[in-house]
Amino acid sequence: MKKTILLFSFLFSLNVLATESMRNCMLLPIVDGLDNKIGFKVFEEIENYIKEGSWCTYKSNSELINILSQYSKNLEEHLGNKDVLKVIADKTKAGTMIRVTLQMQAGTTEVKVEIIGENGEDRYFKEQTQLKSIDSSLIAQTIKNWLDVYEKTIPYDGRIKGVLGDQFTIDIGKKSHIYNGSEIIIERPTTKRQHPLLKEIIDYQTEKIAEAKVFDVSDNQAQAKVTSYEGQKKLRLEDWVKVRASEQRKAVEQLSYAEKDKEDFGKLGTVGLFLNIGSGSVTQAGTVEKSMTGLLYGVDIETEIWATRNYWVGFDLGKKFGRYSKDQGTFATESNSTSNSTTRIKFGYKYLPMGFFYGPQVDAFVGYANYDYGMSTNTTDGFTDFTFSGLLVGTRGSIPVFESTRLYLLFDFLLSSTYKEKVAILGSDESSSNYHLEFGGQYLYAPNITLSGGLSVLSNKANFTGTTKEEQFKDVSAKVGTIFTF
Repeated sequence: MKKTILLFSFLFSLNVLATESMRNCMLLPIVDGLDNKIGFKVFEEIENYIKEGSWCTYKSNSELINILSQYSKNLEEHLGNKDVLKVIADKTKAGTMIRVTLQMQAGTTEVKVEIIGENGEDRYFKEQTQLKSIDSSLIAQTIKNWLDVYEKTIPYDGRIKGVLGDQFTIDIGKKSHIYNGSEIIIERPTTKRQHPLLKEIIDYQTEKIAEAKVFDVSDNQAQAKVTSYEGQKKLRLEDWVKVRASEQRKAVEQLSYAEKDKEDFGKLGTVGLFLNIGSGSVTQAGTVEKSMTGLLYGVDIETEIWATRNYWVGFDLGKKFGRYSKDQGTFATESNSTSNSTTRIKFGYKYLPMGFFYGPQVDAFVGYANYDYGMSTNTTDGFTDFTFSGLLVGTRGSIPVFESTRLYLLFDFLLSSTYKEKVAILGSDESSSNYHLEFGGQYLYAPNITLSGGLSVLSNKANFTGTTKEEQFKDVSAKVGTIFTF
């Protein structure tokens, strides 16, 4: 009985599982035992076949191949060294290496193909035959047939490369025949079994983690959401993804939709309604310095329309009311009411590092902005309706910190600011500048409702050559509101 147990343990041993995908492959140099002319022709044909296929992402490293070419006299020996193979896999980030060996003599060719794992030792596939020909096309076709057989033995269709709660990214896309609505199974490998005599990986043990459905697909990756969990375990990076057999059949039927516009992701944009309250100040500096401060409150409406998945148009309107009161200096009237307004039109590009909206986002935008400070005109104190406007440039980044919570940071400024007065008091400005900084957090309350809160700082400044050298408006306000997705 003990011998039986030991034999079983020997036949099916536990190994460390691969970290690189078996669908990331590299074709090693092919030697033919002669002058390598036939080997080179076979290499070119097989390499093109792999690149044109969909089951493998081809990895190459010309520098590494050049190094190996220095050992052409004993290259076959080097390619049989597991340490050399480990270096090759590490340099190319290949999960599998295809090693083809040709032995040619008397009009015959012995063809041997091995699929080797990234550790240089695991054998996922091995075949060999004797061909009564030295024709490179026949040899290449034989190898292609074996690669087609091997592809069907790969134990997964893709692997998870990014996780955010129940949403995750898969490293395969439309080129691998996966589409919106595809149903998939997520499994976690636990053990790989190796035959001790043949030295080949013959089986894997896995545990089912969850089932999911794909909701967005690009050429080389897809996003999906879990529909049900098998147990208490959550998703991890590198978990295996298997497309249901019925879904693979559907993929063939849906080929006419394979080029469906990837920008069609089911959403048109957002509109946000915000209340804000904070302090505002107006400062005039020159021969003497005087300033007023006051409490400002108001509302903002911010919209974002997604023209495509990555390109959008935004339109922001804001209105604030309040009264400035004397802070320092001498004024004929020690208070002044104000009605400030903000208008921003933006054209932006949204970069999605993980490929989907629920991951990190980085926006860059340009547009036009107009800031109007509607103070009551008082020529004695030097106040009237002041306007700053010009070309707007900015960026906004946000990152998830929990499943439904994310932080954001926004910065923009007027690249070319224009200053105007309703009544000529201070005169034409020599230069003017602007910046707007905002940071805060957002919470996804419902699929189409996000609660948002943050702190905003807005500054507009004009410089003059007269008695008053500088005039600056600065607002610091807290804003809270709700963003609706439609």
